[in-house]
Amino acid sequence: MKRIALLGSLLMLSSVVLAQESYTVSLDLKNVVNDKVKVVVQTPEVKENKVTYVIPSVIPGSYAKKDYGRFVSKFKAYDAKGRKLKTTQQGENLFVIEKAKKLARLEYLVDDTWDVEEDDNYIFQPGGTNIDADKNFVVNHFGFYGYLDGYKMLPYTVNVQKPAALYAASSLPVNRQSAEQDVIQATDYVRLADAPIMYSLPDTASFRTGNTTVSVSVYSETGVVKADSISEMIKPLASALNNFFGGMPVDRYQFIMYFPKMGQSEVTKHGGFGALEHSYSSMYFLPEQTGEDLRSMVLDVASHEFLHILTPLNVHSEEIEYFDFKDPKLSQHLWLYEGVTEYFSQLVQLHEGLKSYETFQEEMMDKMRRASEYKDVSFTEMSRRIIEPEFQDMYSNVYQKGALIGFLLDIRLKELSKGEMGLRELMLKLSQQYGPNKPFKDDELIDVIVANTYPEIRQFFDDYVIGDTPLPYEEYYNKIGWSFKDKEPGKKLTYGEFRLGFEKEQGFFWIAEPMDNKFGLEKYDILYAVNGEQLTEDNIYQLLKPVLEVEKPDMVELTYIRQNEVYKKTFAPTEEDVELTFVVANDTNATPEQQQLRQQVLKQVPGQTEADL
Repeated sequence: MKRIALLGSLLMLSSVVLAQESYTVSLDLKNVVNDKVKVVVQTPEVKENKVTYVIPSVIPGSYAKKDYGRFVSKFKAYDAKGRKLKTTQQGENLFVIEKAKKLARLEYLVDDTWDVEEDDNYIFQPGGTNIDADKNFVVNHFGFYGYLDGYKMLPYTVNVQKPAALYAASSLPVNRQSAEQDVIQATDYVRLADAPIMYSLPDTASFRTGNTTVSVSVYSETGVVKADSISEMIKPLASALNNFFGGMPVDRYQFIMYFPKMGQSEVTKHGGFGALEHSYSSMYFLPEQTGEDLRSMVLDVASHEFLHILTPLNVHSEEIEYFDFKDPKLSQHLWLYEGVTEYFSQLVQLHEGLKSYETFQEEMMDKMRRASEYKDVSFTEMSRRIIEPEFQDMYSNVYQKGALIGFLLDIRLKELSKGEMGLRELMLKLSQQYGPNKPFKDDELIDVIVANTYPEIRQFFDDYVIGDTPLPYEEYYNKIGWSFKDKEPGKKLTYGEFRLGFEKEQGFFWIAEPMDNKFGLEKYDILYAVNGEQLTEDNIYQLLKPVLEVEKPDMVELTYIRQNEVYKKTFAPTEEDVELTFVVANDTNATPEQQQLRQQVLKQVPGQTEADL
């Protein structure tokens, strides 16, 4: 009896000590009041008299000030006997707690970021939070709870009370204890923040590629998009990545996808569409579409996010491994994390026949044109200072010039190695050298790359990554038998331009500014239908796409109303002279050596002959 009693006492003592060395969070998604969720945090034992509860200011993968603390209200701290402790809020994100040695519990309310009334500092939806009672919850953890400064790397247990019908999709294991209670655990705050959850009515699909299980969870506001169809779109991409890597570097991956209806709504009014990567998952916010438009959109976005399983998951710096959510020290290597990833997302699709050779060339031309809108600066300095106002607006260039840096570096590596080592081989080598749990020192990466490749590569980084020398397009494209012209006369198909107004109560679109449209539309004409399909707030972008982005000389039928008379007419686009910029094409005089290097960099894909490349 004594032994049992003593053992029981020891077990009780052990559980108390364990509780003092971890966080237990209660998240109430069942009882939403005024669009706010209650959060209760059982805190670890604190050794200091004063401690600061940190709600993140900046998060990994989204390089801008977010200040999630501004969505927290009625913040209170209590000791073990339920007595309030004095708290003081400092700025948006810091809550200072007095007599912290007695701290046992925090309680507060959280508002979501998606549907705030006015927000100059809007949070990109995949990195934000959605509270739509009984329908959908997007739980990016850093938007709901933080950590005590100095206690970030302790374990977290999150108890979620939720509507019985809703299903949790996350890359972390979800312990479904009952229909209304889920438990999620993470080794520390960094890992927890890296694994968002979406709660919605279950619409899921999964498949295996190699040794990897890929799961898809979809929430579509009108039910247009289904997980099964998204899964079928992603399968060839997953297979392509498996071929590209020679086996996937993760054993599981979760796609979490929210599809809002077309047209402006509460959740779309503040920003655009896209996705945010995580180590074993990615969160998507993409408009509901159908057919080829949906497929091409999903593939383009998913290929980029999926490729982050290489970097930063397997190749990343200490700044990412030990991310400081309070006062972030940012890595200088956005050219790697985002630029190389974006280049690979195009290259993989080319290699596996998911994208044509001509489309790849068009993508590179488009990136050069967009990159030209930014001044040339040191990419490493820009990365380190990306959240500062001077550099914040340059962030989008990581997907343009950053990808072009990757492309040119790939060409140079293949040239120096006689086709044996390109950027892909280098990245796989670095992933073996480091991996998910071994970060590199930020200032040493370029030295490591040079040591793993060729001395000549240092000059490339000194000039075009560390330095601000413009990228040498003509010189490098010549190496692969591409001709390059910064300007060239050309032609484009167009229906001209016009601006629409929208009468919301009666639900029709009218010509606000006719401009130079080729349809003969006049001000106040009501634009009723395109190709026989009536325009609505939900389908306008899809129906007007062939009018605004003319790719083929196809006829378009417009139905419009002028002074109560209905007109139905068919139009063909006109061809106009334009000045094309940053133009590449296959050089008809390319030498065998140039053609060989082109083949080594871009590979031959199904349906293409050696002559095509």
